[in-house]
Amino acid sequence: MNKPRNKIKYALFVVTYVLSCLSISSDRFDGYLGYSSTEYLLLKFGLVIIFVLVMTLINKNQLEKITEFSSIFLNVLLAFFLFDYFVTHISGNYTYYRMWWLSIIFMANAGLYIGISLGTKTDFQRLSKRFWLAFLPTYITTFLLVFARKPNTYFEVNTKFGNGLLSYFDYLVNHFHFNSWPLFNFVGNVVFFIPIAFLLNATFKKIKPYQIFIVGLCIPFIVEGYQYIFKCGSVDIDDIVFNTAGFLLGFAALAIEKKIYKSKAL
Repeated sequence: MNKPRNKIKYALFVVTYVLSCLSISSDRFDGYLGYSSTEYLLLKFGLVIIFVLVMTLINKNQLEKITEFSSIFLNVLLAFFLFDYFVTHISGNYTYYRMWWLSIIFMANAGLYIGISLGTKTDFQRLSKRFWLAFLPTYITTFLLVFARKPNTYFEVNTKFGNGLLSYFDYLVNHFHFNSWPLFNFVGNVVFFIPIAFLLNATFKKIKPYQIFIVGLCIPFIVEGYQYIFKCGSVDIDDIVFNTAGFLLGFAALAIEKKIYKSKAL
């Protein structure tokens, strides 16, 4: 009696997860797949997290199965994304539209991981590791697309805190409305660095917390150092501060997560 019901719940998860990951906001479409405003984009991000989270919790007795499916689908989707990014541009005529697609993929998987965390009673460490290892290629690809700019291209330096990334936040507050690119830049510089601690923990079996901490703190400086040496992008003290803040949030979340599941195992 439960088997047909489980199949239906699993099918609902698959449909929700796939459609969520494919929820582009392109300038080439109208309606749900089009971009109409930043508010609409943020609403879509929120709904994607909620829907995937709910479907994951509904399938809490099938977490192994949905983790396996998401691991396979995510890497197929990455190949599809790269083809679109460099060839077809269905997701948008400009780079930031394609970055929005990556962002929606991040949101869908955030909902999935939160659901796994809340729904797992046993064997969480194995499911968590499987999730992060499957997510690693997408994260590395995003990292390279965002930061590995061509040498001797657009280059500027800001060494005074508040004159760079933080000025975007000031713009958003003082104008009392959302502007897609400043908001995307500001939030992205924090949120994008949150998964680093989880990825390091999953990738390197014997890595210690202090090693994760040191590596994570070095990454923002490596990124800005690359841009400075090869004169590409914006070398910004604000970026370093907010990138580091994002990593520290992830590091703290990982520590709390470990403590919670260690106590559950006792």
